[in-house]
Amino acid sequence: MIQVLNNKTAYKIEMVFVMTENINWFPKHMKDSEDLLKKSLKAVDIVFEVLDARAPLSSKDMNIDRIIGQKARIVILNKCDLSSNDGNKQWVSFFNRGDTEVVLVNAVNGDGLKNITNLARKVITKAGIKNKSIRAMVVGIPNVGKSTLINCLAGKKKAKASNKPGVTRFKQWIDTKSQLELLDTPGILRPREDKDTVLNLAFIGTINDDVLDVGTLASDLIEKLVEIVPEELCARFKIDINDKTPLEILENIAAKRGCILKGGSIDYMRVSGIVLSEFRKGKLGKITLEYPGC
Repeated sequence: MIQVLNNKTAYKIEMVFVMTENINWFPKHMKDSEDLLKKSLKAVDIVFEVLDARAPLSSKDMNIDRIIGQKARIVILNKCDLSSNDGNKQWVSFFNRGDTEVVLVNAVNGDGLKNITNLARKVITKAGIKNKSIRAMVVGIPNVGKSTLINCLAGKKKAKASNKPGVTRFKQWIDTKSQLELLDTPGILRPREDKDTVLNLAFIGTINDDVLDVGTLASDLIEKLVEIVPEELCARFKIDINDKTPLEILENIAAKRGCILKGGSIDYMRVSGIVLSEFRKGKLGKITLEYPGC
């Protein structure tokens, strides 16, 4: 489908259709994971729900509230170093309205993790639980950083971590040095299937790029960035975006970065990979893709 990008006058692809044709949102192992979560709830005192701070609602499993019910919970907004300060503030306020404790963390370097044990103790005490050690189940969709979070809390690499979605397949208990026993669980993926959710998940890398048309995805991301952070886009790639389509902007970035094939044609795959990678690594700045109420 990348050849479609050569047609400037007729370019517009509904990316959601491309992705939903290739993605099985709820394969058998994810159904098994949901059953596993339900069975494991009795063995834990509290649930740590991990979301991606750049897109908290999109990265939330839409069945998790039903699954865990009234079990004590802390919402962990991971990758907060990649999301905007204003976005972080608004999402913390949003979740706090439901009387839910929220922690902003960067699980890669450990920022924000120091107070998790004390906060978990506060929450379970409020729920009438007085165990000396705290047993917590870590849940979330693939690639939000659950295993990285666990490894940081444990102080060593005990849980599998990868930037590929869906690495953890079976539950495993991990001890930490701070009276926390963590139950790592397989990532389950059952988001809303509206276009914005699907695109946000693809932008942040929750959906494996191998099943996507990355050329179209990069163009859709550029369209989003033009809307929310045009200055950052211009500054990072040293381009002018005024009166340009997403495709034209992508081609300008290709020229700046030397993504040109023999004969002078654009290497769309390479430039698309650059745009997606630099966004995901935070090189375009701290960006929140969605806000409460939007």
